[in-house]
Amino acid sequence: MWGFFYICRMIRNTLVILLFPFLVSAQSADIFGNDTICDNANKAIVTVDFAGTPPFTFIYAINGVNQPSPQPTPLNSYLIETTEVGVYTLVSFNDDISVGTTTGSALVTVLGSPTAIIHLPSDTLSIIYPIAYFNSQSIGDIVSWDWHFGDNTSNINTEDVIHEYSDSLAVYQASLIIEDINGCTDTAIRYVWVNQEYWMYIPTSFTPDNDKINDNFCIEYHGIRENTFSFKVYNVQGDLMYQSIKPNELRCSINGGWDGSHYNSSTELPSDTYVYEIYFQDFEGWKHQEYGTIVLVR
Repeated sequence: MWGFFYICRMIRNTLVILLFPFLVSAQSADIFGNDTICDNANKAIVTVDFAGTPPFTFIYAINGVNQPSPQPTPLNSYLIETTEVGVYTLVSFNDDISVGTTTGSALVTVLGSPTAIIHLPSDTLSIIYPIAYFNSQSIGDIVSWDWHFGDNTSNINTEDVIHEYSDSLAVYQASLIIEDINGCTDTAIRYVWVNQEYWMYIPTSFTPDNDKINDNFCIEYHGIRENTFSFKVYNVQGDLMYQSIKPNELRCSINGGWDGSHYNSSTELPSDTYVYEIYFQDFEGWKHQEYGTIVLVR
C-alpha cells in the first residue's frame, strides 16, 4: 500500500517538472500606448511586449488594416514609431516555438499644428534707421509668441513687435516660435539685412560774416566713395568760383566748409546766388551728378 502512494507521488512530481517550463514560457504579446502628437513634431510610440522564446514575429494592424510585418526581433519589447492616427492592435504573434496569444490595443492621436508666419514690410534696413516692424500673421489658435532677433538682445513675447538693430552692417536671423491651445508649436525664420545707405546734405545758403553762426558752407554725407567726389561753384556768368575734391574738408561735423572766398585769389565773394555742381559715386558704385543753388549773404 505504501509503495502505491510513493509511486503516485513520483508521477505527480514528474508531471509538475515536465509542465513547469511551459508554464513560465507561455507565448504572449501585448500592445499598448496612448500617445498624442503634433503633426510637425516627433513620432508617436506604440510598444509591443513579448513573453516567450525569441526571436518574436508578429503582425499588427492600424484601424483594422494589416501593416507590413516587421522583421523578427530578439528583444522582449518592440517600439513602433509612427505618425499615423488610429487604433493599433495585434493580428498574430509567435515566438521561436509556437503561436502565442495577443492582448491589448494602442491609440495614436495626431493634432494639426499652427503655421508660423513672419510679416516684415522690408527685410533690408538702412544703417541710418535700422528699425524692423515685425508682425505675426501666423495661422491657428495661437496663445504665445516668442520673438528672437538674432542680435543677442532679449526675446519679446507679444504678437507684434518693433525692434531696433545696432547701427552696424550685418545680416541677422530673426525667428518666431508660436504655440497654440493644444501645445503644438511652429517656427518661422526671416533674415534681416542692415545695409549701407548713402545720403548727402547740402544747405541752400550761408552767411560768412564772422559771427560764428553759419559762417561756412558745409555738407554732411554718408555712404559715398570719397575718391570720386567733385564739388564746383559758379557765378551766374558761369565762372568757376570754388572747387574741391575732398569731401571731408567740407564736412560740418568737423567744422569744415567753404568760407565764401574765391578758390584762386582768396578774395571774398559778394552776396549773390551761386550755382553748384556736385558729383560722386555711392557705396554701391552708382553715379550721382546734381545741380543746385547757394545763396551767399554777407
